[in-house]
Amino acid sequence: MRPIAVTIAALLLAPLAFAEEPAPGIPSTPSLPGQIAVSKAMTPAQKISALEEALNKEADRRVDLDAKVAALTQENGRLTSAREALARDKASADVDLARTRDALSQLKRDFLSLRGDYSRITKTLGLSLAFLTPLAMLIFVLLGWLLSITRKLAVRVHDVPTLVKIHEYETLVAHLHDQLKAEKGHNAVLKERLTNLGIVD
Repeated sequence: MRPIAVTIAALLLAPLAFAEEPAPGIPSTPSLPGQIAVSKAMTPAQKISALEEALNKEADRRVDLDAKVAALTQENGRLTSAREALARDKASADVDLARTRDALSQLKRDFLSLRGDYSRITKTLGLSLAFLTPLAMLIFVLLGWLLSITRKLAVRVHDVPTLVKIHEYETLVAHLHDQLKAEKGHNAVLKERLTNLGIVD
């Protein structure tokens, strides 16, 4: 590139280089805009040297500009890659956030459904206990009354097998009474656990 530029400059400055020097007292012709102001007293070799120096400076400036453009292009590529990576990370984070929100919504729905089930179970147990307890007491009273009548009849007729059966019935009633107490204790424990879970009638 430099030899071509030197050749073009030499061709442009050849008429000025080989022109006659002006007579003493006559002012030199002013340089036109865009041309290099060269004194008429310079020799052609000096003019070419000055032109080569100017071309060298321009070439160096062009090289510096090309290096800056390359560095800016590389930086722009790096920033573009970083922006794309950030966009991918943001999209992944948005997907994870959406999944977390869906999971939380599902957990909330499950909790509300479970709480409703516990509430219904508690109400059912409360109604059952309110209905079954008096019924069980009535049954025990009737059984005790029947056993008392049976014992009296057995004593009157001195029927030993009947007395044995009465004892068996008494044992069965005591066993049923123990079972009822155990069931009451179990229901009390269940009700306490439901209360600890925040489910109240």
